[in-house]
Amino acid sequence: MTSSVKFDRLAATYDAARGGEGRGHMTAATIAPHLTAGQVLEVGVGTGVVAAGLAALGRTVRGVDVSQPMLDVAAKRFDGELLIGDGMALPFEDASQDNVVYVHSLHLMTDMTAALTEAARVLRPGGRIVVRHGDPVADADDLVLILRQVQAMQPARPDAADAVRAAAEAAGLRVLRQGLEPEYESGMDPDTFIALITNRQVPFLQRLEPERAAEVVAPILEQLHALPEPQRVRRQAWSCRLTAAEKPV
Repeated sequence: MTSSVKFDRLAATYDAARGGEGRGHMTAATIAPHLTAGQVLEVGVGTGVVAAGLAALGRTVRGVDVSQPMLDVAAKRFDGELLIGDGMALPFEDASQDNVVYVHSLHLMTDMTAALTEAARVLRPGGRIVVRHGDPVADADDLVLILRQVQAMQPARPDAADAVRAAAEAAGLRVLRQGLEPEYESGMDPDTFIALITNRQVPFLQRLEPERAAEVVAPILEQLHALPEPQRVRRQAWSCRLTAAEKPV
């Protein structure tokens, strides 16, 4: 999995830029129908917003993450088992898990095929793996059109649908479902987005030197400042890819 250093630093502010518990509960509701009976392991559990949502739906949930500060936040959110650990070497015995879930974390693994092979190892026969992945998409409004420009600046993600399917099949899993499915609703106003950009809370900006980041976002900030009603929240319904797979019996 990716180094914990970046996520250690972001733990206290991570949810503010990503929708927090509201988004987590909505995402959990989109995952739950694809799970089989039993407990759930979330790999890359982060601050626990999705895990808490699954727990609220009656699931027994445990989580693993490389970042102890992230786990410290998650521990305040729900009382499931939380372990420090790497998604490439999960701290669980063979065939010990009923479901394994990745919510926008699989692409952070150093090798998606190896990560899913490791998940398959700890999964019982007939168990499920559910992955939410890829860039979010929404119908265009004035803010979404600018958000798309920010997305276009970022490096291509490795978790495109074909790549996740190939990794799952290479790991010996049977893909049950794959498609673009609704995940969450959110709202943001231009002033809030300006603050996120200015404070470099958009992940790819954190990898740039400050001068380069300022140069990259200057035209984006200009457009945001020009939008009418800068404190009016725009509501969007976002969809992302979902892949559900099963370990053969």
